[in-house]
Amino acid sequence: MVIICEFPSSKSPLGSCEEPPPRRVKEVPTERWEQPPYPHGTRVTYKCRPGYIKLGRIVFECVDGTWKQQLPVTECRNKPCGHPGDTEFGFFELTSGSEFVFGARVEYRCNEGYRMLSQRNYRECQADGWSNDIPHCEVAKCPPVQAPENGRIIMTGAFELGREYSFGQLINFECNEKYQLVGSKELICSSDGKWNTDVPQCQEIICFPPRIPNGNFRPQEDNYREGDTITVQCNPGYRFKTLTAENTAECTKNGWVPDPGCVQKPCDYPVIENGKLSRSLEYGKDRYFPMSLGQHATYMCNYGYSTPSGSPQVHMVCSERGWLPQPKCLKKCQNIHLDNGYFPLERKTFRLQEKVTYTCHTGFVTPEGQETGEVQCQKSGWTPPPKCISE
Repeated sequence: MVIICEFPSSKSPLGSCEEPPPRRVKEVPTERWEQPPYPHGTRVTYKCRPGYIKLGRIVFECVDGTWKQQLPVTECRNKPCGHPGDTEFGFFELTSGSEFVFGARVEYRCNEGYRMLSQRNYRECQADGWSNDIPHCEVAKCPPVQAPENGRIIMTGAFELGREYSFGQLINFECNEKYQLVGSKELICSSDGKWNTDVPQCQEIICFPPRIPNGNFRPQEDNYREGDTITVQCNPGYRFKTLTAENTAECTKNGWVPDPGCVQKPCDYPVIENGKLSRSLEYGKDRYFPMSLGQHATYMCNYGYSTPSGSPQVHMVCSERGWLPQPKCLKKCQNIHLDNGYFPLERKTFRLQEKVTYTCHTGFVTPEGQETGEVQCQKSGWTPPPKCISE
């Protein structure tokens, strides 16, 4: 640009400008002005600093000792750089300024699972356009993985051992026979290029001796390997936890199968010789039995038999040892008519094993020659049979 300087005539009475033309942020005079004062009417033309552009002329004039901008008033504006450019697998945001003009700065970010490949993750709008190339993003990579000892890697699709894996890929592991996986069976390549967890281990399947309350087992060993079996013996009142033909458990990768435990044995329907349960239990035995610990049942004896206590009915409870008291119906002996003698007790019946003394009338004695005899109630009746014979 050309500086146009217009000097007034020496006859002008107006004052001169004692200072150089004003300094501005975006503009600079086209020539050097370092020898004030400048006469009234002196004009200075400005140009834009690097990075700025203008529309029209910017002129200041010395008017009676003061520099004033001439109309139309205009100034330099930030030079536009245009769109900074998109990056594949990423995005950018404006971090300085509000437009894509000189002085603006944009920073690039990569999508999840991708990482910045370029050294600079930004571009700046400079006087000659955008700085550096558009940053690039590449998919995150996870390092190669070695199969665990006594195990192997399982992966869908074709893959090569010892290669890198991309974000989102996963690999599975499994162990050889008689070994079990300790840790996660699956690894996933994370967005940060690291595996989400450590590689699992394959350990020999070992079962330790089980703790069996209310029971025991054999054989007794320090530890057991897969396929080994034990036999469980439960205490009285308890049974093997799982209803199987044999009380055995096998060592597997999931531990002992089935669980070698002993549980309280339920009380089954009791078969009572010469007796029966209450009517409701007899008719509903398929529904009520087996009974659990603490449940009750009532039984009674057939004619000619008696409960051990002599009561018409007995209430029993299901306990750890089975039914208590055990249901029994004992033979009863009748108070029979005795020829030539009598029983001194006025009872009609006598319990099993009960002993009774009888007396013979005058002139009669027992087979042993005594006036009195003793007999006992047994299953076959009175033993020995009571008898009074003539002396």
